[in-house]
Amino acid sequence: MMRRYLSRGGLVALTLGLWLLLPGCTQQVPPATVGVLFDGNRGITQTLLQPRVVWVGPYQRLILYPTAIQNATYVKNAREGAIQGDASIQASTAEGAILPMDVTVAWHVQPDDVLKAFQEFGTADLGQIEALYLRWATSAAVNTVSGNHSIFDVISKDRAQIGPEVKAKLSPILARWGMTVDNVYIGEIYPSQEIQSKIQDSMAKRNELEQKRIELQQAQTEARTITIKAEQQAAQNRLLASQGDIALKLKRVELRQLAIRKWNGAPPLVGDGTIPFTNLQLTR
Repeated sequence: MMRRYLSRGGLVALTLGLWLLLPGCTQQVPPATVGVLFDGNRGITQTLLQPRVVWVGPYQRLILYPTAIQNATYVKNAREGAIQGDASIQASTAEGAILPMDVTVAWHVQPDDVLKAFQEFGTADLGQIEALYLRWATSAAVNTVSGNHSIFDVISKDRAQIGPEVKAKLSPILARWGMTVDNVYIGEIYPSQEIQSKIQDSMAKRNELEQKRIELQQAQTEARTITIKAEQQAAQNRLLASQGDIALKLKRVELRQLAIRKWNGAPPLVGDGTIPFTNLQLTR
C-alpha cells in the first residue's frame, strides 16, 4: 500500500516537474518571420511559416528568419549599427585610397528561400548573420564598385550612384544564400586629413580650370562679336560708297539736263564741230 502511494507521488512529482519546465521549452514564431525547427538527431523537423508558439525539445533549436525588411547598418559611430565599435566599410578607390563609409543594407528572406538560408547559415542567429556573412559580402561589393571610381567621384559627383551599383553586385551574392537585397544606402564618408587636403587641392585646380574655360569662352564670344561688328561696318561702308557713286551719276545727269534746257540749239563756233550733248559732228 505504501509502495503504491510512493509510486503515485513520484508520478505526480514527475508530472509537476515537466509542467514547470514546459513554459521554458516553448518559443514563439513572431509575425513576419519564418521559423525552422532543427533537431540535433533528425535534422530539420518543421518549417514554420505562420506565427505560433512551438515546443522546442532538449536537442532542438528554433532558428528564425525575417520575411519583413531588416536594416543591417555598418557605421563608424561605435554606439550605432549592427556591430559594436567602428563597423564602417573600408572602401578602396581607383587611386588606392581607403575611405571608411557608413553603409546600410535593407534585406529579407523570402519564405521559399528559408531552407536555402538554413543550409548556408545553419544555426547562426540573425546577429551573427549580419555581423559576419552579410558584412563580408557588403564589403566585397562596395570595394568592387568603389575601385572603379576616383576619390573625388565617390565623395561628390558619383556618390548617388554608389548605392545602386553596390546593390547590383551584392544581390547575386546574397541570392545564393537565400537572402533578398531590397536596397543599399551609402551614408557618411570619412576621408583622412591627408585625403581631405588632396581633395581640396583637386577641387581648387578644378575650379581654376573651370574659370579658365569660362574666360576662354568669353574671349571667343568677344572675338566673334568684334568680327560680326566689323563685317557689319564693312557692309555698311560698301553700301554708303555705292550710294555715293549713284548720287554722283544722278548729279551729272541733272546738270546735263539743265545744260540741255539752256542750249539755244545753235552749233558752237569753236571746237571740232560736235553738236553739244550728242556725238554728231557738222560736216564742213
